[in-house]
Amino acid sequence: MSSVIYRYGLKNDLVAAFSPIQLEHHSLIREDETSEHYIIQTYNCSDFPGYNILASHIYYNRPAMEELVKNAKYVTILRSPYTHLKSDFYFTGKYLRFPNAIDPLEEFVTYRYKLFTEDSGQRETTAIQHYIRRFRLPMSGDSKEKLLAIEQLDRELDLVMLTEYYDESLLLLKKLMCWDFEDILYHKMKVHKEYQPPLTQKSIDMITKLAADDIRCYNYFNETFWKRIENYDGDFEADLKAFRSLLDDVNNTCKYGNETSYCELLFDDTDSLRHKSQKKYEKWIC
Repeated sequence: MSSVIYRYGLKNDLVAAFSPIQLEHHSLIREDETSEHYIIQTYNCSDFPGYNILASHIYYNRPAMEELVKNAKYVTILRSPYTHLKSDFYFTGKYLRFPNAIDPLEEFVTYRYKLFTEDSGQRETTAIQHYIRRFRLPMSGDSKEKLLAIEQLDRELDLVMLTEYYDESLLLLKKLMCWDFEDILYHKMKVHKEYQPPLTQKSIDMITKLAADDIRCYNYFNETFWKRIENYDGDFEADLKAFRSLLDDVNNTCKYGNETSYCELLFDDTDSLRHKSQKKYEKWIC
């Protein structure tokens, strides 16, 4: 999703803010020593126009974000905790720690689950769950308290997209932002080619216990996602068909030798788009 946001920003001359990982020397937001809060730092000249977008993998901190990007829409994207864990495991190279394993992910999850049963759960569930940490949702308390926290998060966010339904999510983003179809076009990048064994039932059962809070969060927003589509202002299926047709046409046109700046921007990956966005920011660093 970041590539769509950065691409829109570049086409419309918007200024992106960056997290410490993305902009090492002139970070805008730094974690404090407890990782519980962010400290905003600025390095801008007096003629700096302000930030328009923040498309980073950072912890949700509404007050800091409101200070950084004024009058923003808050959009995020979730993925099933099962496939998210698998993707992260292979993408970050964790599988290399298990060179002799027939199923490295199952061995990793089994190891985590063993610690989970020996350590009363808290430490290992925190380590393996992504959403409760990123959104600062409660890790203790009963199910009712945790659900109330998710409902509060739902009220604060303008849109929660789902990776498994990316095209449908982009249509909802287009409607929210009053964009055109051209603004949500994308080119699929970074498909992993190494063999990844499918999740076994044993792994699924263990992940269900290890990531119970993440799964609760995902299931909640999966339900609200489809309710949003039911209440879509217009013919959702017709718009989805039109978008996918345009997506195929533009990707094919750009793929076969159309060397335009538009095609270059469409085929840029997230890192390239981020670098171009950073170049725009650097002229205001004093």
